[in-house]
Amino acid sequence: MISRDMVLVQSEQKILVMRPYQIYAVRAIVECIHQNRGNGYIWHTTGSGKTLTSFKASTLLKDNQDIEKCLFVVDRKDLDRQTREEFNKFQEGCVEHNTNTEALVRRMLSDDYADKVIVTTIQKLGLALDENSKRNKAKQKEGKQTYKERLEPLRDKRVVFIFDECHRSQFGDNHKAIKEFFPKAQLFGFTGTPIFDENATYQQIDGTIGSYKTTKDIFEKELHAYTITHAIEDKNVLSFHIDYFGKEGDK
Repeated sequence: MISRDMVLVQSEQKILVMRPYQIYAVRAIVECIHQNRGNGYIWHTTGSGKTLTSFKASTLLKDNQDIEKCLFVVDRKDLDRQTREEFNKFQEGCVEHNTNTEALVRRMLSDDYADKVIVTTIQKLGLALDENSKRNKAKQKEGKQTYKERLEPLRDKRVVFIFDECHRSQFGDNHKAIKEFFPKAQLFGFTGTPIFDENATYQQIDGTIGSYKTTKDIFEKELHAYTITHAIEDKNVLSFHIDYFGKEGDK
């Protein structure tokens, strides 16, 4: 527990012991990677400390010699900054800001141990893998290698992707491009609101067949769950009460 389940917050000079559900989630991810058992997702409710959990899982992967890179992928530029600052609060300088796609590609190709864990946005990653993006086309006109061509050495490597708030933007072309370019990659998603059959709203047309994408469709299996019910019972989040107003039968 001392060596694997605690985090030193260097900026505040204090030690955090992960909560039991965080420990189980980290161990589930590490074990899934160790056994190479495909993808998975972690269902941890909002406010339960998903960033700390993902940070610990990422840092434990740094010492896994079978893993070439671990990318922690977020959705928006402001979330990229927020997550990076949160990571660096746990361990100063452990992740750097990818100012542009060029910086991301350079760090992905780096052999430096400090570059093994990278925080980036899915938009930057999507630009690197999109042959039709303006930046890639500009490089083609200049007779230079595109970002995608430069990343070829990583194609057959084992790369781990951990997606923060994976319900947001993991159902589009960017996700498809990642899976096609990195066939040996393992993908893990953290979410407080997973998408099931009953609440799926994104429809993907495949030929003439319409299908709804769920979290399970993308990440295969649930590795660990800590729902709002669990969190309220443990007093980790505040309970709430709902009142309904209006005439009976109104929708």
